[in-house]
Amino acid sequence: MEFINGSIKVLYIKQNDVYLPIGCLSENSFSESSDMLSTTTRDNTDGWKSSIPVGQSYNIDFSGHVTNDLISDSVVTYNALRDLKRQRTLVDWKIDSGNGSPDYGQSYINNMGDSAVIDEFVSFTGSMVGYGKPENTFDSIYYGYKD
Repeated sequence: MEFINGSIKVLYIKQNDVYLPIGCLSENSFSESSDMLSTTTRDNTDGWKSSIPVGQSYNIDFSGHVTNDLISDSVVTYNALRDLKRQRTLVDWKIDSGNGSPDYGQSYINNMGDSAVIDEFVSFTGSMVGYGKPENTFDSIYYGYKD
């Protein structure tokens, strides 16, 4: 069994038809959840509840350090991320773990912020809310309208 190193699992955002890593990224996470509908069955005895999943969603959180670069051809800068959030742009994302099975999807950036502590580098945080189902095969998310 081999573990995945966090340095390898990187969040990318599609810009100009190319997936670019978020510049100076220090952390990213992916979480999924299900909305649960309460049910009643004959097995609901002694106060135990039952429920079934109905709706699913996911979030991606990320953080890093702000650079002086306003734009870049090799990474997605903090300023570019902030602009995508302010323009309410639906973004294509990819999380690659280096294991040959990256996750893909679309989302909206719903939160961006930065923190400036004296004598330290300015850091930023952000989060994205998933739009639709995440996939781990590129063809399945773009089936029917591939370039």
